[in-house]
Amino acid sequence: MKKKAIIKNIFLVILGAVMTFSIINWFKLLSYKEHKTNIYLTQSIASEKILITSAGQSTDTYIIKNIANELMLHNYFMPKAERVDLELVHSIVIVVGYSTIGEMLNDSSYKDEVIRIEKFIESVQAADMPIIMVYIGGKARRNSKTDYFLKRVGEASSFIISTHDGDYDEFISSISSEKGIPLSLVGDIQEIKAPFASLYR
Repeated sequence: MKKKAIIKNIFLVILGAVMTFSIINWFKLLSYKEHKTNIYLTQSIASEKILITSAGQSTDTYIIKNIANELMLHNYFMPKAERVDLELVHSIVIVVGYSTIGEMLNDSSYKDEVIRIEKFIESVQAADMPIIMVYIGGKARRNSKTDYFLKRVGEASSFIISTHDGDYDEFISSISSEKGIPLSLVGDIQEIKAPFASLYR
């Protein structure tokens, strides 16, 4: 009986430690999410003219183009931008989201897009221009192909904007924290306007 009581006490101690650890982590996660919500910059980190392009060819790129136009930011819209398109611009916005329909409409493939983005990022970095990554596809568009672009573009970015549901598993947050890249998490697409504008004004 004494042995059973000792085992029981050990089990309760371990269970208590696990629960405490889980609660601490939950509060840390909650604090982190709150800290990253709706970050606005006090001074700009990028300048117009802006090149808006895609990584994955989703139609989300068109939404960000419309937001830039509403904010009256001087921009060029080139879903399949390449090195030659950098000549007239000063900053890059890459909207991430893989879409098979978008690829077909733009006469591309996943392999083509990976090669284009790799070369494009190298060219942007060589030109010393800031990259802003935007992800508004939410949980629904998250898959291995989108995640590849999120990681590749995110790690090369100066600033990241995403919706909360797009970061449901902390994948984007982990890129931000590991690379020390500022991240703004917003509730919906309309909330993107303020942090997006703060990058330029």
